[in-house]
Amino acid sequence: MTMLFAVIVLAFVLDALLGDPHGRFHPVALFGSAAAEVERFCRASAGDGVGSGLIGWLLMTGSTAAGAWALVRLLLAVHPCAGLFAAAGIVYLTIALRSLVSHAEAIRRPLLRGEPAAARRALSMIVSRDTAALGESEIVRGGIESLGENLIDAVNSAVFFAVLGFLFGGLPGAAAGAVFLRAANTLDACWGYRNARYLHFGRIAARADDVLHFVPARLTLFAVALGALFCGMRSGAALRDGIRHRNDHPSPNSCWGMAAFAGALGVRLGGPTVYGGEAEAYPYWGNGRAVLRPNDLLRAERLAVVSALVFAAIVTGVGALCLQ
Repeated sequence: MTMLFAVIVLAFVLDALLGDPHGRFHPVALFGSAAAEVERFCRASAGDGVGSGLIGWLLMTGSTAAGAWALVRLLLAVHPCAGLFAAAGIVYLTIALRSLVSHAEAIRRPLLRGEPAAARRALSMIVSRDTAALGESEIVRGGIESLGENLIDAVNSAVFFAVLGFLFGGLPGAAAGAVFLRAANTLDACWGYRNARYLHFGRIAARADDVLHFVPARLTLFAVALGALFCGMRSGAALRDGIRHRNDHPSPNSCWGMAAFAGALGVRLGGPTVYGGEAEAYPYWGNGRAVLRPNDLLRAERLAVVSALVFAAIVTGVGALCLQ
């Protein structure tokens, strides 16, 4: 039980101190390069269909998770502390809470300086919508929506699978679980497109990502509601809006976080959004204030941090109870 708390706490401490490492040798960048090679191999040997994509998905997720498990297991045999720090380091590499906040700050600070063009450029780094014509309110909206959605993908799901892995395999399992989730999430980003190239090959990657985030997304709603309570925000509205708008997005998981943020902050998110020159008529989420200001993004950053810590505390606590 102590080891479970230690690995999660250390992972968050490392993220707070070091942030997300950058460069071409970042594990996710290396994984993306490997995924491209595996895709070429699978297409050449098994074709372009769903089965070929499944083989590629299993090769990538299985090998990386097994590698993480083996490394921690090996270091545990050397010394328990070596295994603990290895597991914590691996879990740290799969979460990106500081990075989420840093990206939001890169949007907010130019707005405070009266530099909307710089804020649009910063927003374009983390969203796929067209940003060139966005005004201040829409820029802030994009930043808040990114925080609400990516809180699930970039933090909470990895914590959930680290705890789940620990329940089945101790410290090696925690590392393997977090890496498995991040590998699957990255494959969705690499292959999970609905275009001619990936419609069949990438189908498993896209569907698996939806399935793996299913439980963490729904738990995130309650974490955001509790986080709102601790932040002096609208906890009840977070729950109501999260549940009311849970299906108001093509992704089965995204709105659980975004709509909860709208309710907690007392703002309105969603609505028409332009992608590649074409408008998508998303419903509005929440019935709060429609005109957003940079301070709303700061409040959303605080909510994201507190909600992530609440989520980690709840999931780790439940995991510890299961170990008794």
